[in-house]
Amino acid sequence: MTDLRDSIFNYIIKSMEKNKNSYFLSIDQGSFGYEILKKKFPQRCINIGIAEQNAIGIASGLALENKTVFVYAISSFIYSRAYEQIKLNLCSMNLKVCIISSGPGYCYAPDGPTHYSLDDISVFNSLPNMKIYSPYDDTTCKKAISDFLNSKGPAYIRTDKGVFYQHSKASLDVTHILRGKKNLIITHGYYVNLFSQKLKMLKQKKVGLVAINKLKPLNESKIVNILRNYKNCYFIDDSWPNASFGLYLSKLILQRNLKIKIKIVSSKEEFYKLGGKRDEIFRNLKIDTNSILSGIKN
Repeated sequence: MTDLRDSIFNYIIKSMEKNKNSYFLSIDQGSFGYEILKKKFPQRCINIGIAEQNAIGIASGLALENKTVFVYAISSFIYSRAYEQIKLNLCSMNLKVCIISSGPGYCYAPDGPTHYSLDDISVFNSLPNMKIYSPYDDTTCKKAISDFLNSKGPAYIRTDKGVFYQHSKASLDVTHILRGKKNLIITHGYYVNLFSQKLKMLKQKKVGLVAINKLKPLNESKIVNILRNYKNCYFIDDSWPNASFGLYLSKLILQRNLKIKIKIVSSKEEFYKLGGKRDEIFRNLKIDTNSILSGIKN
C-alpha cells in the first residue's frame, strides 16, 4: 500500500536533488510532500499564490531558460483557468513543464462542483505535445515522473489522494492486471484501486482488468493485442459522458476493426450538487464497483 501523492512528491524530490536546474511552483496548494520540498529547496520551491495563469507563465519563462519545472495545483482550477496558457505557452512551444494535478475527478467531492475535474483528460487529450498520466500505485508514479524527465515537452499527472494498492505488474502504459474470459474492464487512476479491492469477485465472474497509466500518447498496439482476446469491453471512469477517454478507445476499436463491443460507464451529464463524499456520489450515480459488476453477466 502506498500514499499516491507522497509517492509523486518522493520522486520529484529525488529528481530535484539530481537536477539543480529544476523548480517547483505551487499554486497555494500544500501537502506533506510540499513541506519537505520547501525545506530541501527553499530557493527553487515557490508559492505563486492563487494565480493559475500566472503560474503557467512563470513556468514557461523558466522552461525557456532550460529549467525543468513542476507546477502543483488543484486539478479543477489548473486545467480550466489556465487552459489558454497551457495550450499556447506549454504545448505550442513544447516546453518541459509537468503539471501535478491534485484531486482529479470527484476526489474533492465534499467541496462541491467547483472542485470536480471531470473533463480534464478530454481537454488535454486534444492538445498536441501534451502527455497525460493517471497513476494508481508507487510504480506508476515513479514511471510517470521518469517518463516526463526523459522526454521532451509538457506533461499532466493526475494525482489522487489516499492509500493505493501496489501492483507487481504495473508498467508505464498499459497493464493487464487480471486475465478474464469474455469480459474486460479498462480503467485508470482511482478506479484501479477500487477494482483492486474486488479481485476475488472479478475472478469469480471471469472478468479481466486492464489499468492504463499513460493515457497519452496511448500504447495502442499493446491495448489492441489485449482487446483481441475479449468479446466485451467496459471502460470505467468518473468523467462526463462526452469527455470520457472511452470515446478514444471506441474510435480505436472501430479503426482497427476489432470484433469487440465496448460500453462506456461514466458520470451523468449534469452538475452533481447534492454534496457528499466521492464513494457516496458513486453509489448515487450507480458508478460504484458493486453496481458496475452487477451489470456484467458471465
